[in-house]
Order: sequence, then structure tokens, then C-alpha cells
Amino acid sequence: MNVRKLALEAIEKITRKKAFCNIVVNEFLNKFELSEEDRRLFTNLVYGTIQNLITIDFYLEPYIRRKKPKSWVKNLLYISVYQIVYLDIPKYAIVNESVDIANIKDKAIGSFVNAVLRNFLRNPLRSLDGYDDIQRLSIKYSHPMWLVAYLLKDYSLEVLEKILQENSLIKNDAIRINTLKTNKEAIKTKLTEANIQFSDNPLVENGLTINKSIVNHPLFTEGFITIQDISSQMVSEITNPEPNSLILDLCSAPGGKAAHLAALMNNTGTIFACDVYPHKIKLMEQTFERLGVNNVKTQLIDARNVANKVKKESFDYLIADVPCSGLGVLSHKVDLKYQITLKAIEEVEYLQEEILEKSYQLLKRGGYLIYSTCTINKDENEKQIAKFLRRHEDFTKVEERIILPFEYHTDGFYICKLRRN
Repeated sequence: MNVRKLALEAIEKITRKKAFCNIVVNEFLNKFELSEEDRRLFTNLVYGTIQNLITIDFYLEPYIRRKKPKSWVKNLLYISVYQIVYLDIPKYAIVNESVDIANIKDKAIGSFVNAVLRNFLRNPLRSLDGYDDIQRLSIKYSHPMWLVAYLLKDYSLEVLEKILQENSLIKNDAIRINTLKTNKEAIKTKLTEANIQFSDNPLVENGLTINKSIVNHPLFTEGFITIQDISSQMVSEITNPEPNSLILDLCSAPGGKAAHLAALMNNTGTIFACDVYPHKIKLMEQTFERLGVNNVKTQLIDARNVANKVKKESFDYLIADVPCSGLGVLSHKVDLKYQITLKAIEEVEYLQEEILEKSYQLLKRGGYLIYSTCTINKDENEKQIAKFLRRHEDFTKVEERIILPFEYHTDGFYICKLRRN
């Protein structure tokens, strides 16, 4: 099986049909029999090329501007340039492989690909001299110019460059130790025995970063650990629920925070985990069963409608991990930066406000509302909470955390804990 040809087919599907990168990669890995080495190369080629698409296009543009090649030819050149610039692979092998793929369809195109790549190799990489700061950051870190300009309203040029640089890295997975079944030291021993490297993170108590996929390992399949980013784990730790509490998790899927809250309460109390999609409810229930969680009740309901079904002042804790733009998880969702729009961000800001306004009364006096997002946009975070506090003087800010991606090599996250007086 030709891995580069498969990668080309996957990238064609992502760029032409607007398919999600992670879904396409998983689909191809499940469909085709590949060795472990080829699986890694395929994943790297797809994610790496999409991750750096604007940069690669900038480097390649002078060599194809008059030719206007077909989409598949351009994508083949993108994969080739990605390998030349970013990977330690012999240059002649990259060119020969790309030409062979092109020749399968048309030998004339094979000659064109050969000429472009050999010309590219003869010259230095195109310089960024003469471009302004927004253009430079956009090209260097492969983020759309409008998005760079948008984030500059919230962050200095120096901080934003660190954020964009971190977004360009492909990060290791983070796991949470499921204390309903085991403890951190036991898991560290098991990981060492399995030759899986890990590292602690000072942000959370029971999280580790690991160097390889673990979804097929018994530690995962038997529920001793679960995959959850370190920043996401902070939400439940900051919530810090009392045993036997009554908790409403408004936008719960995929259920990681609800399962973590259950572990922190040692399966006491009751957590109502809500979502609007039936398939996500099913996935949550499977996760809870795997992890040995038995104090969570799933509810198929829109977060904006819960107040129509439940009495006011019913819950000790209200978790609002609301839909957001996802600008804190761009290193995981490498295609999101090309798909998100300003209009979509404005719409999600309105949805966040609507969820807060239609649910806050469900919280008991003296109870805690925890608002969180996986974005770094202040309009969805600090400013959203500031507006809420101006409208509701019976709420007080207890704790507020902003985690930028480069600070701890985690997802970017915002968490705010409010108390209803």
C-alpha cells in the first residue's frame, strides 16, 4: 500500500469536500491494513500538510503561479513540499515517489511535478522580508490573516506569536488516572512496564502526558485511565465538589468532566449529564460504564431548555462547559483554523450568553456555577463573564484561570468559578 498516495487521497477529501481531518485520518487507518511505521507516516503526512498549508502554499506559489494545476496535483505538491521542508527524508526519494504517483494518472503531469520539485530544491525558501507583522505571523504559522488580526485585539504580538507557534506543534496525548479504579503510582508503574514514556503536569493532580496512543491498551479499555487534556481536567478540580452533591452538567459530551466529577465524589451524589445529540448520549454512557461511573444520569436535552423541566435552585453545582470557537485546541483540530469564521464566533458568543441566562436560576443559593471554554478569545471568556456579573449582582467571582497553550503545552482553556450569594 502506497502511503503517500493514501495521504493524497485523504488530503483531497479534506480540502475539496471540507471533511474533518481527524475523521478522515481515522477512516483511512481503519479501512487499510498498514504497518505501525506506515500508520505513523500517513498520519504525519496528512496532519502535517494540513497544519502548515498556508506556509507551504507560500513557499510553492512562485513555481506554479502560471500553471494553475488541478486540485489533486496541487495537493501532491503540498505533500511533497511538506516532506522536503519539515521531515528528515532523502530529497530524491520524495521527488521520485511524487513523480511516480503523478505518472499513474498522466505522465505529462509527472514531468510537471518533477520540474516543479527540482526547481524548488535548487532555490532557498522564500523570504518573509517585507511583510507586515500580521502577514508574517499568518504565513510563518499557517493561520488565516483575519484570525491573526482578530487575536491581536486580545494579546500582544509577542504573546500571540508564542500561541501560534504552539498551535503548530503536534502534541502528545494527556490521560487522567481514574481514581475510581486505581491510583497514580500504580498507573506509572504499568506505563513503565509497557515502555510508555510519561510526564507529570503541575496543573492537575491525576493527569499525565504520554508519548504514544493508548486507546487499545488494557489500561484504557478496562477503564483505569481515560484520554483527557490537562486543561480540561482542571475544570473538575476547580469545581472541587463536596461528596453527595447534586450537579447539573449542561453540555456534557463527551462526558470527560462528568466522569471526573464522579471520581472526585467517589460515585456519591448525582450528576445529570445533558446533551442534545442521541449518539453523544450513547457514547457518554459507554464511557461511564468503562470507567465504573454509576452516579451519572444522562439527559437528552438542549441546555437552553433544562430550566423548563427542572425547579429553580435545585443544584449545588452548575457546570457550563459551553460550545465555543475552539481557538484553544488548534494543535489538535488542525483544520479548524481554516473553517472558523468571524460570523460563527459571534453566533457562538450569543449561544453562550443564552445558555447562561436560561440556566443560572437552577443553582441553589450558595451554590457554584463553573463556566469553561476551550478557546482563548476574550469575548467568549472574560468579557462574557463580566457581562453576566453586571446583569446578576447575586453572583461573585471565586476563581478565574486562563491557560494559554504555550504555558504548559496543553490546550488553551478558560475556567471561571462563580458563587451564587
